[in-house]
Amino acid sequence: MTFKSYLESNGENCPKCGSSAIKASSPPEKVKGGKVHVSMFCATCGARWRDIYTLSKAEEL
Repeated sequence: MTFKSYLESNGENCPKCGSSAIKASSPPEKVKGGKVHVSMFCATCGARWRDIYTLSKAEEL
């Protein structure tokens, strides 16, 4: 799996080994300029990477 296929699968599987055993850090490590940076980890192969989320919509609760 590649980062391109990781993005195409909506981040559901590890971009290195394809495992679904991925975990996100909590809380997000950085929020700035409408973007949230979240450290990710694969429990299967040990890969680490960063997901970057961009604010696209807001709703009242």
